[in-house]
Amino acid sequence: NKGVEFLMKKNKIEFFNKHAKIVKAGPKVEIEVRDCDLNEEFTPAPVKVNKATETITADKVIIATGSVARDLPFAKFDGDKIWGAREAMHNKERPNKLIVVGAGAIGMEFGYVYKNFGTEVTIIEMMDRVVPIEDEQVGKELGKIYKKQGFDIRTKTGVLDIDTKGKGVKVTVAPMSKDGKPDESKKEVLEGDKVLLAIGVAGRFDGLFDESLGLETERGFIKTDYVPLSDDKPSEPKALSYATNLEGIYAIGDVIGPPALAHVAGEEAILCVEQFAFKDGKEKHEPIPMDYTVIPGCTYCHPQVGSVGYTEQALKKQGLKKGEDYEVGVFNNMALGKAIATRHTHGFVKVIRGLPRGEILGAHILGDQATELIAELTVARRLEATTEELIATVHAHPTMHEAVHEAVLASEGRVINS
Repeated sequence: NKGVEFLMKKNKIEFFNKHAKIVKAGPKVEIEVRDCDLNEEFTPAPVKVNKATETITADKVIIATGSVARDLPFAKFDGDKIWGAREAMHNKERPNKLIVVGAGAIGMEFGYVYKNFGTEVTIIEMMDRVVPIEDEQVGKELGKIYKKQGFDIRTKTGVLDIDTKGKGVKVTVAPMSKDGKPDESKKEVLEGDKVLLAIGVAGRFDGLFDESLGLETERGFIKTDYVPLSDDKPSEPKALSYATNLEGIYAIGDVIGPPALAHVAGEEAILCVEQFAFKDGKEKHEPIPMDYTVIPGCTYCHPQVGSVGYTEQALKKQGLKKGEDYEVGVFNNMALGKAIATRHTHGFVKVIRGLPRGEILGAHILGDQATELIAELTVARRLEATTEELIATVHAHPTMHEAVHEAVLASEGRVINS
């Protein structure tokens, strides 16, 4: 935060460390600025707002207020026993036993951190594997690795109740039935010191807009012309305005929907601002649109997860068939010299090659340095490089990057070191 504040001062940007409320839309947007007290260590980040100190106006306003963790209807964040990510970050004492609800990136990352501090960790996930938005092969393998590390992993499991009475917490769970609901006849009570809810996020804009303005929202996010990706159909990059239904007001980042990633928000902000720029005062500048299928996703547990493009299950949902529309190459880190030397042999690199041209449809990495290795395949997908071009690119030995080269070779049935 201090670094960003320094950059603002350096670039002569006026900065208000206060609460804002938009009271009038364009052509001149009006914003009431108020002094406030903010509890940053509590996940809902409650704000105590004082009277308006001044009103500022602008032709264009960009909302970049991020997201807030979702809770459960029967379990609200209390800053004590029911945690969100903020409590997990600011906590001063190590719990003996932590129950994590949700096995996405947040749940897996904090679960890993606390496990390595000596906490007994149970992770509950209603889907059939951990990191469920990742490629199925990655999720299943990471779940096996976590179990070997001593985690209690409960997939296909739903939460029925969280009881905070008494010293710790009691979490009632049950296996998911075929109708998509927990089977209460098989319920079980798990006990712990704290429970971390990591079940997703919603846009953070409560109290930001005067209700009379009629801001349009959708599924807990501010609505713009951005539409989140769907596994059911392919996506093509297109120019977006990021405009809300209110004149002069735009929104970017977590507040408009997934993926909730800082690097996505940063790029959206640049694209949004560049629309307002003009060449020679006449010609409108049209920035290159972002391709949301070329966004690297990273999970910072160990082993790490890095991914870009489509998962194999997404391609199948779109009607593509293996052997006809795509091929898959997988290279296991157990056969990689650098991984053996550094004792990081868990995981693999998986590359999905389109047919007949050989473009990179998706890449999925589980292992040490996965969040670094994914950059090469992100660039390859963005530039529409083919597997032949990647194969013809010499990779240094010994490096973890050789696994990428070998996986690409494997997608053509030409793997060398396996």
